[in-house]
Amino acid sequence: MQVEAIYNKGKLEFLKSIHLTHQRFHVKVILPDEVIETEKETGVNNPTEPDEKKSHPHIQAMLDELDTILNAPLPPDAHLPELTEKQKDRIAAFELRSRYRREQGRPA
Repeated sequence: MQVEAIYNKGKLEFLKSIHLTHQRFHVKVILPDEVIETEKETGVNNPTEPDEKKSHPHIQAMLDELDTILNAPLPPDAHLPELTEKQKDRIAAFELRSRYRREQGRPA
């Protein structure tokens, strides 16, 4: 599927609302030549060149396992245990802190 997005400070902002099934996956991005600085301009090696360590089978297996964990579905709420009083107090404390931060104009 092709979608349009705007690159803004390291993040892609989609022009239309899209709901994704996974939090991490590979994408193909086509960039205009005029927005890319060459190695001569920046004095930095190209970060897209393959890294020898990443191609090691053991490392790739660990990355695959991590990807499986990160993309695992969450259990239904009905199967979760009830919150303890301590957990409820902590949630209330975080909500109070967030409210105070918003009132002060700070990020919550």
